[in-house]
Amino acid sequence: MTAAEKYSAALNLYRSTGMSISEISASCGVSRKAFANYIQRNHRELMYRRHGIDPSASERKLWAAKGQKPATRAKYRRAVEACDSEEYIDLNISQIARLFGVDASGLSNQLKTHYSEILERRENERQRLGIADNHRRGARVSTQEAYAEPLRLLIETDMTIEEAAEACAVSFTGLRQYILHYHKELVAARESRRAEGKKKPGIGRMSGNGSIRRPRAAEAEKYAEAVELYRSTSLTAREICAITCHDSRAFGNHMRMWHQRLIFERNGLTMPENSSDRPGLGGIPHYSSAVSGKYAPAIEVLEAGEQSVESVARRFGFIPEVFRAYLKKHRPELWKSMGMTELPNGRRVSRRSTGKYSAAIELYRTTPEPLKSIAERLGINYNSIGGFLRRNMPEIIEAHNALAASQEK
Repeated sequence: MTAAEKYSAALNLYRSTGMSISEISASCGVSRKAFANYIQRNHRELMYRRHGIDPSASERKLWAAKGQKPATRAKYRRAVEACDSEEYIDLNISQIARLFGVDASGLSNQLKTHYSEILERRENERQRLGIADNHRRGARVSTQEAYAEPLRLLIETDMTIEEAAEACAVSFTGLRQYILHYHKELVAARESRRAEGKKKPGIGRMSGNGSIRRPRAAEAEKYAEAVELYRSTSLTAREICAITCHDSRAFGNHMRMWHQRLIFERNGLTMPENSSDRPGLGGIPHYSSAVSGKYAPAIEVLEAGEQSVESVARRFGFIPEVFRAYLKKHRPELWKSMGMTELPNGRRVSRRSTGKYSAAIELYRTTPEPLKSIAERLGINYNSIGGFLRRNMPEIIEAHNALAASQEK
């Protein structure tokens, strides 16, 4: 049976009667939610027509997510206008509600929530005319005392109204009505935080639906051991999943969703401030703690300045090209010290060799002492420094020879 055949009788009732969707669903034996979805997807023009909205209008929603529905506004419109009219100033709210055939509590709630300025004007005018009943308006003192603590929680934290009511053992619906009627500034502030949370979600902060953005308790407990291993060891995510018997893809999704800051820290980075909770590592040079631990001994040898990058890489069993790439990206200051430099005469030489031979070269340039004597005294290989000078600094050899000849004379 197709959906059109299944809902044909219910659709005829929806088109030709004023019955509600709930009444039609009960009468035809179909699911209310499924029938409502069917109308929204396939017969939106009927839905717009039923609510008095032009189907060709650009507005696609029947009403806003917050505020009065058009049907509610139409139901209480005449009674609300009467409350704001001097013609009915001698009547109280209950009398006006009975006069226009609406519920007195419902009218009172509509005025408190959406037309509080009418209530204020009406009360001031009745007092001016001397016909006020002298009853105290607003929340009772006992109500204010009962809701003081949950109100503080809602102001100072991102708890939902339901969570605050549960924490303080008060009625959820009562607290919600109290906030809506008497603390509209708090409602506006929370709406602003929700809008901000929708644009820039953050773990531990209010999200777009008003709840705190955090993992479910069961999920957090499930991955607690794996997250701790990720934080305290250099094991890879795959190795951690093998130990804890978790699916590596599911664990990766959990980490990216709820522990992005930990991922940044493990990769030697600082998560950008005021960013969303999942900025990602794309385009940012990073490395894992396992990789940094792998190269740490080799880097210590390089920093001692005794061997070249290639010799150190081969000594520790690394591929020289990969080790060089790691140094260029993650240890640029060390890489620069291991690279080439240009001498005053224009020749390019190893920076490491220049630093290694600098003291000996300076002595050779400024004194008549033989190079072999200088090399032995400073613990440098004579053939190595001799070859370095002949290849790259022949002018220093000439200067030394001239100095030595002048000393002999």
